[in-house]
Amino acid sequence: MYIKRLFLKNIGPFKEAELQFAWKATEDKQPVTVITGVNGAGKSVIIDAIRAALSGQPLERNIVADISNFKIEIDSCINGADVQLVSQELMGGHIRSADYKRVAQYLQRGYQMGDDIQPWIIDYWSSRTATDSFTIHAITGIQHEEVLKDVMLDRKSNLQLTNFICHVDYLRSSDVPEEKTTGTYLYEQIKHAINLCVDNGQFKYVRRTDLQPVIEQNGREVTLDKLSSGNIFLIEHIVLLLCKMYSVTTLRNAPIAQLQKTPGLLLIDEIETHLHPKWQKAILSILRKMFPQMQIILTTHSPFIVSSLPGMRIYTCKPQPGCSQVFDETDVYDNLPVDEVLMSDAFNVQPFNERITQLQQDRKKAIEANELGKAQDIAKELSRINPEYFAYLDIEDKLKGLEQ
Repeated sequence: MYIKRLFLKNIGPFKEAELQFAWKATEDKQPVTVITGVNGAGKSVIIDAIRAALSGQPLERNIVADISNFKIEIDSCINGADVQLVSQELMGGHIRSADYKRVAQYLQRGYQMGDDIQPWIIDYWSSRTATDSFTIHAITGIQHEEVLKDVMLDRKSNLQLTNFICHVDYLRSSDVPEEKTTGTYLYEQIKHAINLCVDNGQFKYVRRTDLQPVIEQNGREVTLDKLSSGNIFLIEHIVLLLCKMYSVTTLRNAPIAQLQKTPGLLLIDEIETHLHPKWQKAILSILRKMFPQMQIILTTHSPFIVSSLPGMRIYTCKPQPGCSQVFDETDVYDNLPVDEVLMSDAFNVQPFNERITQLQQDRKKAIEANELGKAQDIAKELSRINPEYFAYLDIEDKLKGLEQ
């Protein structure tokens, strides 16, 4: 399943809004759509609207601004066919479309569909982290239908993470050739994912005496609970998405080698919350490597996310009198360096402290007023404060000195 277009009417702060999503990878385009903007402008509402329309489940907040006149309209591609889902009424307090069952049967009840098993994945990541224990006392089999239930509610579990890793480790030692093949393949994928997500570390093994996955980091062995919240956030979400793909592959009796070719939709709200800027810059590249067939729609406050991949579609939500509006500003931000993204209208943050920022503004005003002597004095002061960065400002004087 992919989403091509979303139209909103009287949802959250939007009177009307329309977004065309990137959904098909080409040589110079990524199937990634980034939505940014200031707090309260409606970024997360867009993700919530998609979740509500697709699942028919109650959300944590009411996003309908006018219950008598609202609409969520989604143009999607499901199993190769174009399907439009329109939600414009509340049923028992839930936002539902006339055709939502075509998706909700998958989202709400897993794969209790006989032979009608969907060959795609939908997943949702919020900024919440799991708070339960990582410790399991016995390995339990993967209940594939359960894994695929209620995915729009983002119920991640540390127990589920540990159990899946231990289950895979158990499979790779099986005497049954098919199980051994499956376990070996999944183990390598988990190992690869963890290695991508850990600073100065790598996945070592599963300690079978107490069923603890062990990671070597900075030369010492640690268990999952000893990793940073950012490392755990990445590992948990990526590895549990692998688990969902494993369940889809198993239920469809598909070859395990096709697992990462599983297509689908990944919704992410405020992806940067737990991540150092280094990981904010890297996370989308990691996801594209691990899940090349997934369409990604995400919200962010981070200029590092906005500048992390070429060829993404980029929207900004901007407050207007009485409402918010969403603008396609792909041409503005595509391939823009992070410092310029930071200073753009969407973020409006200067990279320097207040004094230097004021001097830069004063210099700009002096140049515009043709007060060149004043501008030159300000340039000298900037060069004195930070000679490495502002040395270029007095280059003309240096060139004149060489001419003499």
